[in-house]
Amino acid sequence: MQPMLKPYLPSLPDSRETWALLLLPVVIAITLLAFDRFGVEHRFWDMFGQTLQQQGTDNQQFRLLAQAWLTLSTIGLWVIVPVLYFRLLVPDWRDWGLGASLAHWPVYLLLTAIMLPVVAVAATQPAFNTFYPLYKPPTITLWMTFEVWYLLQFFCVEFFFRGPILLFLGRKFDGWAVGIMVVPYALIHIYKPFPEAVGSIIAGYVLGWLALRTRSIWPGVFVHCSVALAMDTLALWQTGRLAQLLAG
Repeated sequence: MQPMLKPYLPSLPDSRETWALLLLPVVIAITLLAFDRFGVEHRFWDMFGQTLQQQGTDNQQFRLLAQAWLTLSTIGLWVIVPVLYFRLLVPDWRDWGLGASLAHWPVYLLLTAIMLPVVAVAATQPAFNTFYPLYKPPTITLWMTFEVWYLLQFFCVEFFFRGPILLFLGRKFDGWAVGIMVVPYALIHIYKPFPEAVGSIIAGYVLGWLALRTRSIWPGVFVHCSVALAMDTLALWQTGRLAQLLAG
């Protein structure tokens, strides 16, 4: 039996690094499935919604708790999991994407300058103000609390999709690694408005390519956080809620 099947069986990896490359798609898939099953907001509602309602939690309090849950999920799944993975299989790996160089920042500042007017135009559309802001804060303190949780999530996103996994794949496949990571990155936007979900493909390619060339996630974190904060701020401004918050 074994001689008959041997031509069809893959050769076993000959090093830990090759094992890491072979198993990486499995880790990415399981991590994203776990996030969709347990990490996203509506799963939080499925697990804790009834209990929190019975305790008198209103919709906005629940939204803040759901964001904290989502962010903690991204920390566990998108930061701790890849760190442990590389520590286990590639213990000499040092390229985490956490370095920073001022030489590359002008490119990311230009990207932000391009994106902000696009966000401003999008903010005039009814669908935008129906979806955003994700959290409608009763006080400015709670708004700032929400934004800390919300923006921390983007560090985790950049670390997972533009950090060590991309840099490891880039060492094997160069620029093709960006396309590999764009697919799961686009899929995490499946619950977003369709134009934003499609835009994530373009953003994934641009930010992925720049991260691969700069070896850093920080400028991408800056772009992501700037755009996200602008979207929430403009949505609050459009509805007149921002003036009320600032007035106390």
